[in-house]
Amino acid sequence: MTRRLDREAAAAALLAYVQSESYRPLSLREILRRIDVAREDRPEIRRAAKDLLQDGRIAKTRDNRLIPSTSGGLVRGRLQMHRDGYGFVVPEDGSPDLFIPPKRTAGGMGGDVVAARIVREGPKGEREGEVVSILDRRSRRVVGLFRERDRAGIVVSFDPTNPLDVHIPGAFRMGAKDGEAVTVEVLRGTSPWGRAEGKVLEVLGRPDAPGVDTEIVARRHGLSMAFADETLEASQALPDAVPREESERRERFDDPAPVTIDGETARDFDDAIAVQELHGGAFRLFVHIADVAWFVAPGDPLDREARARGTSVYFPDRVLPMFPEALSNDLCSLRPLEDRLVQSAVLDFDPQGEPAGVRFADGVIRSAARLTYGQVGEFLDSGRRSAAIPAKVAPMLLAADRLRVLLEARRRARGSVDFDLPEPKILLDVEGAMTGIRIEERNRAHRMIEEFMLAANEAVAGLLERHEAPCLYRVHEAPDPLKVDTLREFASGFGIDWKVDPERVRPRDLQRLVDAAAGRPEERLVASVALRSMKQARYTAANTGHFGLAAPVYAHFTSPIRRYPDLVVHRALRALRHRRRAALAQLAADLEKLGEDCSRLERAAEAAEREVLEWKKIAFLAGREGEAFDGVVTGVARFGLFVQLTESLVDGLVRAESLGDDRFEYVESRQELRGSRSGAAFRLGDPLRVVVAKVDTVLRRVDLVPESQATAPRAPRPPRARKVVPARAARPPGKGPRKGRRRR
Repeated sequence: MTRRLDREAAAAALLAYVQSESYRPLSLREILRRIDVAREDRPEIRRAAKDLLQDGRIAKTRDNRLIPSTSGGLVRGRLQMHRDGYGFVVPEDGSPDLFIPPKRTAGGMGGDVVAARIVREGPKGEREGEVVSILDRRSRRVVGLFRERDRAGIVVSFDPTNPLDVHIPGAFRMGAKDGEAVTVEVLRGTSPWGRAEGKVLEVLGRPDAPGVDTEIVARRHGLSMAFADETLEASQALPDAVPREESERRERFDDPAPVTIDGETARDFDDAIAVQELHGGAFRLFVHIADVAWFVAPGDPLDREARARGTSVYFPDRVLPMFPEALSNDLCSLRPLEDRLVQSAVLDFDPQGEPAGVRFADGVIRSAARLTYGQVGEFLDSGRRSAAIPAKVAPMLLAADRLRVLLEARRRARGSVDFDLPEPKILLDVEGAMTGIRIEERNRAHRMIEEFMLAANEAVAGLLERHEAPCLYRVHEAPDPLKVDTLREFASGFGIDWKVDPERVRPRDLQRLVDAAAGRPEERLVASVALRSMKQARYTAANTGHFGLAAPVYAHFTSPIRRYPDLVVHRALRALRHRRRAALAQLAADLEKLGEDCSRLERAAEAAEREVLEWKKIAFLAGREGEAFDGVVTGVARFGLFVQLTESLVDGLVRAESLGDDRFEYVESRQELRGSRSGAAFRLGDPLRVVVAKVDTVLRRVDLVPESQATAPRAPRPPRARKVVPARAARPPGKGPRKGRRRR
């Protein structure tokens, strides 16, 4: 009896055939006629083809012929669409984006994972291509704004990467009213320039109502708003308090008294610190991290959902936690004056701040106080202790600040990059309505906690690496040489002579650039552009070092309540200390796939957090048309200036035609718009007083005009002959750099 092919063998046979040297692109039907397999195995070959297409190991051409993904200059990446019909493929390998002209998207929607063929490459690295295969279709659900049309409606997508207008027949509107945000399912028609039809699944409410913007963004990014029933049941089965027998078994760390230092609105406290000044100017640092791993076993319902979420997501008006509140806000939150289980890192430093020894322990602590960055920062600056800081804790905080100075100097000496950029904080009232925006600068307390967490993370990663134990490392590669070269040209536009070899750039080279811009009007802009030129940090089982920190080995250990990789590192650390080989082997089994998943989930969470922040910042300007604000030019293009408002960090566009009664030309080499008659110039980094002209909260756009032109009478321009340009010859602007501060 002939042995039937299983799925794996069928995939191997098909892949070998498609990758053979003599193979020419064929349809699956033609392949089944030619491939040497039994007739009864053909259904398995079809299923294998579907798997290989899904995994991206093979792809389809426009006429449905199969090709290997490594042929024909194919690029695998995520498709982003523009409302005008064209798109970009953002490659998974980090290479430059691929422009996709209209009608060459193969019916893909924004967010789909696709294989695209490169058809043209320009002299400056620009690339054009066409989608040949859709490898992984995104959900056919779209979140958008419902607009009534003759008892039916149109839903305009909120997603700038998937700008789809969905027609809703009257029977499928589910009571949606004009101007409400809805979730729809696309039933047919997926081309952004064609007519798509769908049905309303849920009505979220008006976008300007408190909390609706967060609901919209969470659904757009596929974030879980509630826990599964089995997860909640597992959390309810946890003990009401830390078991006494476990507390008594552990080492107590009450002297020096530990404290937590977090933001004013923080609810989960997963790290506590204490510092002891030793003889001769040495220091001992205690970093106590909530022992989530003691309560959550690998593979249990709590663990499965935490792994699926990957991280907690922090919005201005709410948190989507990785664990239910029974863990995140109770048993594993280091509340003051309550016993809590921790994994403790005890780090010794010599008088110069160099590491002098480290040990780890299963500990129990009772935090002496829940402090905030503001309270500690004010105390360190003024020396005046508020009632919130216990008297016995004050000397410890002063010693901690002295250790911070040493650790900062040591990290800076090795070349670590420090982008000290301000961040906007959204202010809300008790009902969740936005009341304002406050720009938060980092103070000494912020920097202290950051230094201590970095030290603990490096110590844990170093121990696991030395013992060749499995570890989910946090790695960060050097920036792409092309981006470094672009950054050098950008800096030269401000008169900064930044000498650097793009092929051998080091972290201290970037720090030199940031230092060179310090104290100048363009300081914040240079730091922001330098940050965006760097690659994203990610999680992986193989250690390649952390470029930004100039650290040879690094991992995340200090936030297991809100990051799944930290929980994995906690398990590895305990298994290594207690010589549990089976546990270490189990951890090592799928570590690489876990790293990819955690990196992907982190990027989705960061994108959602940035989007809600941008939404709320723009909403804050709604109704303030006509008001004037100070701003800085952060981008220059042929069509106008991008300006960031200093007060709120809101970004808006000043169109070229609103700059004055002149014709402004774009001078790329100087990154400026210059008037052909007046000679007036607007350059990158220039301060500019602007007036809010229009705010579109749906498309999240702010139109600005210079204050000098807001009320000035405009002389009519003579009509210009309109140049007709074929659609195919028109080139869209390139995709702008991603914004947002990356997590280390």
